[in-house]
Amino acid sequence: MMKIILAIYRFFLSLRYKVEIKGIEVLKTKNVKFILPNHQALVDPQIVFTHILKYTNVVPVASEIYANKPILKQLFNIFGTVIVSDITTQNRDTDALKNIYSNVVKALESGKTVLLYPSGQIAGQGYEKIFNKQSAWAVVDNIPENVQVIGVRINGLWGSMWSRAWIGKAPDFIKTYLKAIFYIFANLVFFLPRRKVTIEFIDITADAIIKAKASKQDFNLFLETFYNKNGEEKVWFLKHYFYAPTLNRKLPERIEGSVDDLKKNSTGFTDDIPEEIFLKVAEIVAEETKINKNDIHIHSNLILELSVDSLMLVSIISNVENAFEVVSQIEIESVTTVEDLCRIAMNQQISKDIFKPSYLNKRLSALHTIEVDKTKNILESFLTVFNKDHKEHFAYDKIIGSSSRKTFLLKAFVVSKIIRKEVEGKYVGIMLPALQSTTLLVISTYLAGKIPVMLNWTVGKKVLDHCVEDANIDVILTAKSFHDKVQDLLSDSVKQKCIFFEQKVKEISIFTKLSGLINFYIQSKPKIKPDDVAVILFTSGSESLPKAVPLTHQNIISNLWGVFEVVTINNDNIFLSFLPPFHSFGFTVLTILPLISGVKTAYTPDPTDSREVLKILKHTGANTLLATPTFLKMLLSVATQDDLKDVILAITGAESLQTAIIKSFYEKADKNAKLLEGYGITECSPVLTINPREIQKERSVGKFIKGIDYLIADYNHFKPLPQGEEGMIMVRGKSIFGGYKDKEIASPFVKINGEDYYKTGDLGKIDNDGFLYITGRLKRFIKIAGEMISLPAIEDVLFKKYGSDEETILAVEGNDSIEPPQIVLFSKINIDLAELNTYLKESGFPNLVKINKLIKVEEIPLLGTGKTDYKILKQQIV
Repeated sequence: MMKIILAIYRFFLSLRYKVEIKGIEVLKTKNVKFILPNHQALVDPQIVFTHILKYTNVVPVASEIYANKPILKQLFNIFGTVIVSDITTQNRDTDALKNIYSNVVKALESGKTVLLYPSGQIAGQGYEKIFNKQSAWAVVDNIPENVQVIGVRINGLWGSMWSRAWIGKAPDFIKTYLKAIFYIFANLVFFLPRRKVTIEFIDITADAIIKAKASKQDFNLFLETFYNKNGEEKVWFLKHYFYAPTLNRKLPERIEGSVDDLKKNSTGFTDDIPEEIFLKVAEIVAEETKINKNDIHIHSNLILELSVDSLMLVSIISNVENAFEVVSQIEIESVTTVEDLCRIAMNQQISKDIFKPSYLNKRLSALHTIEVDKTKNILESFLTVFNKDHKEHFAYDKIIGSSSRKTFLLKAFVVSKIIRKEVEGKYVGIMLPALQSTTLLVISTYLAGKIPVMLNWTVGKKVLDHCVEDANIDVILTAKSFHDKVQDLLSDSVKQKCIFFEQKVKEISIFTKLSGLINFYIQSKPKIKPDDVAVILFTSGSESLPKAVPLTHQNIISNLWGVFEVVTINNDNIFLSFLPPFHSFGFTVLTILPLISGVKTAYTPDPTDSREVLKILKHTGANTLLATPTFLKMLLSVATQDDLKDVILAITGAESLQTAIIKSFYEKADKNAKLLEGYGITECSPVLTINPREIQKERSVGKFIKGIDYLIADYNHFKPLPQGEEGMIMVRGKSIFGGYKDKEIASPFVKINGEDYYKTGDLGKIDNDGFLYITGRLKRFIKIAGEMISLPAIEDVLFKKYGSDEETILAVEGNDSIEPPQIVLFSKINIDLAELNTYLKESGFPNLVKINKLIKVEEIPLLGTGKTDYKILKQQIV
């Protein structure tokens, strides 16, 4: 009866697999056999087993993870399968090798032929790797007399849907099995395309025993050489329907369990691991592996470099846990390096960052400096650039990986259809960090004929509610994973407006996809005028509630044109984008600029996670940084000279650039690198000045960009002042906005010599070379005894003595609406008030300038942009 069942099953397998058997005569001998096949796919045990059983009975060795599955469990019981522990789960069976060895040998001694897969897993590439596994070696090293060792070489299954090549990981057995049944009937049983498979049986007894007696490494290398005799097998994705076109698929970007995957073994950040912990862990590894501990390094790969197999790893982890008195809840398969063992010793979680390949470092086909066409709007510029050189890689992030211009353009047209369907009003809220998806949503919003409103989730529930209401937003586009991460910062009313766009993408109909595809080919787009609003941003809100700032297409395009008339940057540079897109600098330079120029950009969402930012920088080869001084300082604090050796340019602004940051940058970046400080304001789109590459002046924010008319005026009467004198910075030009969305807010414009100038609120002076120096902010002045006192000036002086380059530990705020007026220092550290005021006097401040009060705080409140949130501090001065 069993033979009939097997014959029927073999017939159904033959509908898909045209099997050629070689060397079958070795199975016809009466000797007990130990059969060792290579393992290309989950289907090869089914094929091999059904063919072997035509000639001899055989007992398979199977992992408990498969032995307990429905149907298979009953079949394994029938065949007397040897079940072994699956130590890739949280099973810590340190006797697993002994159990496998004793059970297999017992079966062989009782006269049963046994089939065991030496690799213990399906291959991750077109050739076999044993990866230091011990089971087959342990049995052959002590194999009973007169037992034949049969090697089985299988070819033809790399690329099967049962292999890792199809989806990058081991396929689900039950789901794949059900698919296989469906494909048989979908092809009318007899028309299923057939895959050619070759199975070759060879008696390798003599050589196998000699190699096993020599060492485990010799034995495993012998098996790998045997299996891979014909070289690496090319992947073959055979179509599943006889009427379908031939598939032209590529291998997944990552294949779990492959040699390439195992090479990606270390986070690269091990500064927090104490030397004594590493040395003790290295000692444990050395004792287990018999390797000199001096040859063991923190980044050593346990499998590829130290020849540790999964069974040995269980023992090593147990020894580490015992030595450091910890109990780890860790998946065995996630432990791949000595660093991971140290993390276990420190009772830390192991973070495995598997990055998708980045292709941003591939040179562009057309090399030139970045240029901006000021005659076009954002959407026109985007379509002009992205309809050329479709295959050029444009963007990267950890979630999506690399995107080409064509892929990004096509997605934009499809996503625009979703936005048009989901959003009735004119404005679309976008609440996401620096990601490809954010940039995609912005350009898709334009294609949908809508206006994006960039929302800052870090400002608090009350302020965010104000922003949403002020901009008349009914729908906020975000992602569920991000929403869940920040939901405690959101009010119920904001949550109710959120739409998770990635879920909408999954639900998209075929009709919508086709409609987007048609628009992609015919380039259908809405009409946009230069003075149409391109975005609504909000002022930082560091001193009052944020104000809605509408910026037009002309504002933003003119701003970028003016920048690149002053600063030359090659289009082949790779920008690192980690500033939030609700930040005006982040929006204009890191969201819009890549869209209208095609400059390659790597995105990472959290600017405060400096280690993650650094990983993305290194992985993508990013060489151009754009950041606020706060975020740049954080990055420099964790980066080494080797990490930043390829960085050739950094542009910073939004707050004062400290000398210590400049010094650290030039110590770590490329020897010819430039750090350019600039100055900008949200209302100005935002860049107003930047230091030229040819010459930079420390403490200066550079020269005004092209297209900006400027003057320094007396801040009481707004009369122009002579060069070199301090006054209010006044600007006009096409990149300056036309007024706040809320028309009840007082106009920020003043008529000077018949022209409307925007009053920046910042004080400064210009030297003889045209370089601007910011001397203070009018709103950050308080009046004491009729004198205007600059709070930033006090803060700068105190920073030199008490500040830190690592974090913000102090801030100065004042209040002249109370009596008497007060200047208060907020500090995370203890400072003597008398000593502090003596220092201010010695630094040149008049007697009326003194700190009246010191308030000790646990943290200095910061905005999402990294700036100090002074309005929170001011509320504490009563």
